Amino acid sequence: MTAFYGVELPTAFMLGTAQYPSPAILGAAFRESAASVATVSVRREAAGAQAGEGFWRLIRDLGVHLLPNTAGCHSPSEAITTAKMARELFETDWIKLEVIGHSDSLQPDPVWSCGSGGQPLP
Repeated sequence: MTAFYGVELPTAFMLGTAQYPSPAILGAAFRESAASVATVSVRREAAGAQAGEGFWRLIRDLGVHLLPNTAGCHSPSEAITTAKMARELFETDWIKLEVIGHSDSLQPDPVWSCGSGGQPLP
C-alpha cells in the first residue's frame, strides 16, 4: 500500500485516460497495469453529460481513484478556473494542474505547471 495525502492506494501507478482507441482497450490497460489512479481531463469529459456516461461507468467499474487534470487549458487563469470546477464536481482536492505551452505539440508548459501553479487554490 502507498499513501498519498491520506489516501491509501494499492500501488503508486497512475494512468491517463486519453488517446485509447476504444473503451475496451482503456479498461484492459488499467486491469493489466494494476494502476490505482486514473487521470482525466476535465475539459474533455463532462461529469454529468449523457454522452460520457459510458466513460464514467467504466472508470467507476475499474474502482480506481480519480485524478482530474486541467489538460487542454491555454492559460494559468483557465487552468485555475477548471481546477476549481473539478474540485467541486468530483469532491476532491486532488487536481493535476497543466497549461498548454506549445499549441503545435499540446505539450504542457513545464515552467508554469511545476512553478507558479503550485499555489493553493482558494
